[in-house]
Amino acid sequence: MSSQQQQQQQQQHPLELPPHSTDPEQELPRVLLALQTVYAPNTGPNGNSNGATSPFDRRDVADRYLTSFQRTTVAWIVCDRLLIASDFSNNSANNAVEDSTLRTQRQFFAAQTLHAKCLGDVHQLPPSSLPSLRDSLLNHFLCHAGDAVRAPLENRPANRPLVTRLSMAIASLAVQMGWSTCLSDIAGGVLGPHPELGPAVLELFRSIPEEADSSRLVLPSEEDLWAYRDVLRESSHVVLGLCERAVQSVGDDSSKDVATTEAVLSCFQSWIRIVDMDPRLLERTTLLPWVFDLLRDPSKGGFELAVDVVVEMLRTYPSERRGAEGLVGAIIPRVMALGQSDANNGQSSPFQKSVQEEEEDGMRGYCRIFTEMSESYLSLILSHEEMNQASLVELALQCASIPDKEIAGITLHFWYRFVLGLEELEPFEYRQIKIDSFAPQLARLLAICTQLLRYPIGVEDMSPDRLDDIEGIRLYFADTIEDCCRLLGGEVVLRSTGDPLQEECRRVASLPPEKQLSDWHGMEAYLYAIQAVSLYIPSDERQVIPFVMGLIPQLPGDVPLLRATACQTVGKYACWLRMQPSYLQPLLPYLAQGLSIPKCASASAVAIREICEKCDSLGDSVLQLYDGIVTARQQHRGGEDFILDLKNELEVLEGVCKAVSIKLAVEPSIINRLAQPIIDSLKALASPQSSASPKQISAELCRLTVLVQHLRLPRPSQQTMPGTPNRSEFILGLMREAWPMLDAVSQKHPRDFNCGEKLCRLHKHALRECGPVRYAPMLEPLAEQTVRNFGSSLSSPYLYLASVIIPEYGRDPARSKLLYDTVASLSSSVFNALQTTEDFTANPDVVEEFFFMAGKMVNNCPSPLVQSPLLESLLRCAALGMKLHHRDANRGTLSFLESIVSYSLKLRSSGSLDTNQQADMGALERAILAEGQPLVTNLAQALLGDLPAYRLDSGSGSIAGVLFYLNQLCPDLLMQWIQPPLTLAPEHARSAFLVTLHNRVAREEFNSSVRRFTAVCERSRKRKT
Repeated sequence: MSSQQQQQQQQQHPLELPPHSTDPEQELPRVLLALQTVYAPNTGPNGNSNGATSPFDRRDVADRYLTSFQRTTVAWIVCDRLLIASDFSNNSANNAVEDSTLRTQRQFFAAQTLHAKCLGDVHQLPPSSLPSLRDSLLNHFLCHAGDAVRAPLENRPANRPLVTRLSMAIASLAVQMGWSTCLSDIAGGVLGPHPELGPAVLELFRSIPEEADSSRLVLPSEEDLWAYRDVLRESSHVVLGLCERAVQSVGDDSSKDVATTEAVLSCFQSWIRIVDMDPRLLERTTLLPWVFDLLRDPSKGGFELAVDVVVEMLRTYPSERRGAEGLVGAIIPRVMALGQSDANNGQSSPFQKSVQEEEEDGMRGYCRIFTEMSESYLSLILSHEEMNQASLVELALQCASIPDKEIAGITLHFWYRFVLGLEELEPFEYRQIKIDSFAPQLARLLAICTQLLRYPIGVEDMSPDRLDDIEGIRLYFADTIEDCCRLLGGEVVLRSTGDPLQEECRRVASLPPEKQLSDWHGMEAYLYAIQAVSLYIPSDERQVIPFVMGLIPQLPGDVPLLRATACQTVGKYACWLRMQPSYLQPLLPYLAQGLSIPKCASASAVAIREICEKCDSLGDSVLQLYDGIVTARQQHRGGEDFILDLKNELEVLEGVCKAVSIKLAVEPSIINRLAQPIIDSLKALASPQSSASPKQISAELCRLTVLVQHLRLPRPSQQTMPGTPNRSEFILGLMREAWPMLDAVSQKHPRDFNCGEKLCRLHKHALRECGPVRYAPMLEPLAEQTVRNFGSSLSSPYLYLASVIIPEYGRDPARSKLLYDTVASLSSSVFNALQTTEDFTANPDVVEEFFFMAGKMVNNCPSPLVQSPLLESLLRCAALGMKLHHRDANRGTLSFLESIVSYSLKLRSSGSLDTNQQADMGALERAILAEGQPLVTNLAQALLGDLPAYRLDSGSGSIAGVLFYLNQLCPDLLMQWIQPPLTLAPEHARSAFLVTLHNRVAREEFNSSVRRFTAVCERSRKRKT
């Protein structure tokens, strides 16, 4: 038997895990065997190479055994033993002594397990045993940290990951125990006798706030956690003192002891980020000048960590924070010294040296610091008090001008906040004064961003992924240029890009012809900036846009990226072109030619649509253009693999529809000119002899949908040529003519989801654009087609289409029977297809749309459904649907249930009911009484975490919503049904939630109660698992 066959057989018949023993002496050898199998280098995925038959000789079994072992109580003792012993005999390996690599992996597994258990399994131990566990972990820490110090001296690798994991375990246990004196105890009891363990102890101190902030930490109550964080805050001086002594031991040259330097910085950053230390401590600590000394030379060890520390300090203590004034005053001159040259000796600053030497790490680090300070001290920058704020903005500008776009992009969020801050200044006069004062910097920012928009040389040969990254960065720079328009005005920004564009054009024109084609990057960048500010440019602009529109048809035609930007610019200035129609004549052929160039076809198509939307004079021209597209497509193998992508063709067709709509009142023949090719294609595709592909059918359905959506025919009140239909008549006539073809093509590929989705989308728009009254003649065939196609395909778009139809006709009593029959037929198909949990899981989209459809029926046409046997079937089906681990299916199910219960409550609250409504109320009460208990049980299990709870309390259709309405409708029944499953909840949480139900509180308070209850249950589940 081959190894692949063995693996398949093992997957089909997995071995049962051997039981765990509560005796450490019995469990330890089993764990050793499993670790040997998992980590042995000669072990395959599902077995050892020696052919042994023990369950532990299969890696998948050994891995599952170790995973389940980590949750047991005996794991505390076994892992402690694994960390104590240096060697174990391995009976499955001929009593050979394990090598050092396996020993290292075994010890790390033990430390990792203890860390995980300290986070969430401390409840397995009696409280009295926690001090001995702490002492044991500290002993392991001392042993292995000392070994890591000796390892380099003995020419062997240090096991630092093990020391790190032990630090995390001790830190987690400290939080669990509320060990308030841990910092001073460890500093005195560990570091005092063992000063060589300084870096390891600093790593332990770094872990303490991180573990206290871990989302995996499970404590009996949130109050314990907040109390311990208060202890950390009050003990901050101990950590700072330890760090200061460690720095003193290193001396002036941090490169001599990089490990200690990095340990100090990591610890310092962790405490700044997590522990809300008193800023006065940071102001006075000697660590502050020491960190900035490290920042003066990017080549020194610890530079990147020093950057992280300063960035974290700036972020945590912004200028507006009360009590941080002294710290802010201490930071500002030190940061400015990193960026500004020394006025006394004229030497370049560290930042300037990094830029001159193109030292990437230095430029990135300084850019992060200057940008973070600019954001955190924005209130000072915008202050009315003169503090030389412009110098800080200058530093941000220097960072933005770094040629590396990734580094320069670090500043973009600051510029966004800077513009926003200036806009929000009050009063208006003061705002304008500040804008004027920063106008020179904003003007430079515009020039810098425009330069950064340039494509790199060789962009044509880059991969699509890399090109997408570049385009994403360019969008951010263009947004910054657009933001400047809000402060400086669109025309000012336009001139600042338009004038350099003209200079760039003159420069390129002066080059030899053979060089002009390769020197297009500057022109493209200016055009990109100009199209980015189009919303702020008036339609009568006379200086820049006329030049741009005259330039575009003269640009090189065989540079796709330049041409794409030029096309985008034309589309963005469609409003300007409407006022200056003389410029349109050369531009439309330019756009049309772009449709045949793959890299700019999309930009050309969108531009054509945009100018068609705004310009009334393009009707004949674009109609001829589209006629040419149709002819070329028909001649090209029926449209398969046509050079113009369908998406781009639909953009053009939408534009054509909008452009010719104004002419339809006097030239109704245009309607047939657009529609007839589509009808003819559908006829050909629908014929029995046709072997049309789903792609071809979907394309024609999309074209027909565009006509229905965007061909705006005149209203009945308008003066029209004889024979011109109005909009509703056109849509109704078009759908009647196409109906036999639509019926036929829908049955050619009944299970093709895309075809079904496009057909349903066409029906939806036809119904909504025509209006339900005028479209009524098509309702019955539409319902029949929906039922038939869904029955043969089980495709969810048909259920969505039914959800569209029901609200349109649900209020009309004459249509209620047809709607119910449609829903009943669709339900029958669903019930036949979805009979098991596996069926539901395999079709979540069907479940989602089915229950949304049923909910629409309850909300718009309830009586036929409520008074039928179908209601109880739907409720039983909903009980299964609630168990699906699928967000949208869960939402659809809950939405239906909330509609049912809220409708019942509405009837119950009504002062008077007619005979039909009384029948509704009786039917609902019987259905809820018959099927309510399993539904409530599911809701309770979702709150406990045993079933999905994607929709807890938000929007229409949520767990809280269904329970709230049930509690208003039948409180006694709800209390009776919900109490048994809630017995699994923590007692205090269960009692509080039941009191909320009993008091029948308002919806907002009820939602809060649900959130609190689920949070407690989640913490309880973490402790148990």
